Amino acid sequence: MKMRAVTMKKWMLVCLLAGIAGSVNAQDFHAVAGSNYAGALGVHNNPASIVNTPYPWDITLVGVQAKYQTNAIKVVDYSLLSSPTQSKFFVSNGNYARKGNEQLNLNLLNTRFAWGKKTGIAFGANLRSFAHISTAAYNFNDSIETVNELFALNPGNTPLEARMRTSSWIELYGSIGRTIIYEPGYRLNAGATAKVNRGIAGGRADITGMYRDRTIVNGEPQYSLREGQFAYGYSSNFDRWEDSRSATENLRELLLTTRMGLSLDAGLELLIKPASEPGYMEDEEAYYDYDWKLGASVLDLGYAFYRYSSNSRRGAIPVSGLNGTRLNNAFVDGFSSIEAFSDSVDAVFDAAALQGDFRIWAPTRLVLNADRFITSAFYVNAELNINLVGLLGDQRLYVRNLNFLRVTPRYETRKWGVYMPFLFNSQNQFWVGGAIKAGPLLLGFHNLGNLFGKNSMANGGGYIALSIRPGKRVTGEKKDRGIACPPY
Repeated sequence: MKMRAVTMKKWMLVCLLAGIAGSVNAQDFHAVAGSNYAGALGVHNNPASIVNTPYPWDITLVGVQAKYQTNAIKVVDYSLLSSPTQSKFFVSNGNYARKGNEQLNLNLLNTRFAWGKKTGIAFGANLRSFAHISTAAYNFNDSIETVNELFALNPGNTPLEARMRTSSWIELYGSIGRTIIYEPGYRLNAGATAKVNRGIAGGRADITGMYRDRTIVNGEPQYSLREGQFAYGYSSNFDRWEDSRSATENLRELLLTTRMGLSLDAGLELLIKPASEPGYMEDEEAYYDYDWKLGASVLDLGYAFYRYSSNSRRGAIPVSGLNGTRLNNAFVDGFSSIEAFSDSVDAVFDAAALQGDFRIWAPTRLVLNADRFITSAFYVNAELNINLVGLLGDQRLYVRNLNFLRVTPRYETRKWGVYMPFLFNSQNQFWVGGAIKAGPLLLGFHNLGNLFGKNSMANGGGYIALSIRPGKRVTGEKKDRGIACPPY
């Protein structure tokens, strides 16, 4: 697999930013999470949600969602509503811990069918990608050209540490949901999803416990590394990429050598119904009404499966140490291929091939959701995401979800909707989002600063989905849930 030659300065930037830019949870279609009208998209937030949906069927033909976050780069003087000609992009200077996260999903032909009022099924295909990178605090500026200059900016005794994980897969899923308790004042629905995936791109990188020593040689300071370990690897299917083949042929080769993984979702949804008069017979539309809808689900319990490339390595700093000059000589001129890079690693470090199969666990999480009817078509939804995958410990490879806490007021009917999600993510960032629904189209932004700000493009993202539903309503006009005035 060939790559362009990379100078030392650019190589350090690549190491810094790797995993921040990805391939580019509803799967983070935040606006419709908890809504009766989410339809096929709702299954990814809670498989039980496909039961209480007033459509006999619906299909999301295509949906795309991307979300990203980083404190390592900045984009200024640019928004989605302005011209990029005056924009500026730069790596942030300073002494602090760097972080970056991205998550993306492409939903294709996500389909839901109702079997009466008490059972629903759903199925479809998704492409999903997650990546995150984190480092210990270190000092950096964009004038650095050599390893010695980097070490000179970081003279303390804190270790150099970094971690990167990325996993992308194609999945086919099937879901079923059913009402398991039916009482006049409430209903309890349950659902489950089974997913079979093929891991199309997986990678990891780790640097741990690398310390720096400073000595004076001929009156000049010299720096060296001591102690510490490293590991890096990626999935072997990328080794089959050949520049002599067409893009279509390369993609076919890449997909044919993928491996199978599995994951599961499960959820419950409790609907607390509005009080009605004795003997009142609710119409078909009112069957789906509620005052409260409370959901709990465990999502993405599983993994994607890969085999390490022959260019993957693990190793340690030699006992004798490793000075900055030798690192410069080995890496400053860049590399014509990943194989050449691995050869240099073998020559400089105590390194060995990282071999065999590896799993990257999906972002398993507990999702708690509450949806409250206010009046007419006004609702408020709140959601808490608790990442569970970290319970596996640092010895396992896994990716995480960026979500944490969200509150979304919305005005929504079958055809129209206006949404304003307030999001506080797992990286302690607060975003105000927005979305609209117009017939089959759903369009939203995770961070309205991407539209109206000038310095927010490095954090945010958005989503768009095109869904079709039957044109005939269940019961004609939507039932008015307001207080009825007596006739005169």
